[in-house]
Amino acid sequence: MKHFYLLLASCLLLACSQRPAETSTDENEAQLQAQRFLSEYTSQYKSLYYASAQAEWAANTRIVPGDTTNAWQVQQANEALARFTGSQENIEAAQTLLENRAELLPLQVKQLEVILYNAANNPATVEALVSERIKAEAAQTQLLFGYDFKVDNRSVSTNDIDNILKGTMNLDSRLNAWTASKEVGRDLRQGLLNLRRLRNETVQALGYDNYFAYQVSDYGMTTQEMMELNRQLIRDIWPLYRELHTYARYELASRYGQQEVPDMLPAHWLPNRWGQDWSPMVNVEGLDLGPVLEQKGPEWIMQQAERFYVSLGFNPLPQSFWERSSLYPAPADAPYKKTTMPRPGIWTWSRMYAACKV
Repeated sequence: MKHFYLLLASCLLLACSQRPAETSTDENEAQLQAQRFLSEYTSQYKSLYYASAQAEWAANTRIVPGDTTNAWQVQQANEALARFTGSQENIEAAQTLLENRAELLPLQVKQLEVILYNAANNPATVEALVSERIKAEAAQTQLLFGYDFKVDNRSVSTNDIDNILKGTMNLDSRLNAWTASKEVGRDLRQGLLNLRRLRNETVQALGYDNYFAYQVSDYGMTTQEMMELNRQLIRDIWPLYRELHTYARYELASRYGQQEVPDMLPAHWLPNRWGQDWSPMVNVEGLDLGPVLEQKGPEWIMQQAERFYVSLGFNPLPQSFWERSSLYPAPADAPYKKTTMPRPGIWTWSRMYAACKV
């Protein structure tokens, strides 16, 4: 998720540089040079990012067992983007321009810093390592999103698993469903360990201790400061969480007919396979949006979201969004399937928009 926010921030910041370089008599030579570089960089970045978005979207919406074509296309597109963002030429140009940061516009400074931050994840000085990391990321994505989840030896979707955890009272069925949702971890483990190594070694080439330190630096913090902030947040919310946790233990024990209230909440008792959403535990009488939304259809929900951001001054979605979007499950007899793992909402729709835009 953090990876997406970085790319989104990059696109937004760099998009701001799309203006003629010599439009203001107040601009000094340093600003003009910076603007020329930023405009050229942005043009190439947008083109390469668009190709990357298309490749990744295809890899998520058309999964053919045994076919590695999509993974190869993702690797090729992401390597092209990495070669550009991590090129020594771009790094040196940004560093040189920042030597005169006092003469640059604040926005230009931010844009150049984003360029260097992106470069640190794909430095040309370790091009072979970056290529290996991108290949490993593509392989993990294909493995995760193409995984065949099974409950009682029957293939199921993650929606099926979610529905069991939201509505089934039988604890054995719940445990089977929850366990099935975690089985993919066995297949992912070795690849994740390798990916951790590759990500650490990639950013270490530009002086970061590890990939965590690299990402934390985007917040202007050290790893120690970030960890202390998280500990403080936990300390702050602990009294409230303790009360909610106690309520949940007693409420769920009663709901499932358990005489003994456990000290820790069994994960399969919760209505969410990650234990992150407890809202289905509460049933508000008279409030059921399901039947209403079913009558509207998936297009209506997206249209309401579109109306909201258009009201903020953004342009309507292009027609290609509606033609290429993945709003529906694959047909039952389709020779392919779509991702079995839902993405965080903002990643899904923003990545979809990037891949579908004209």
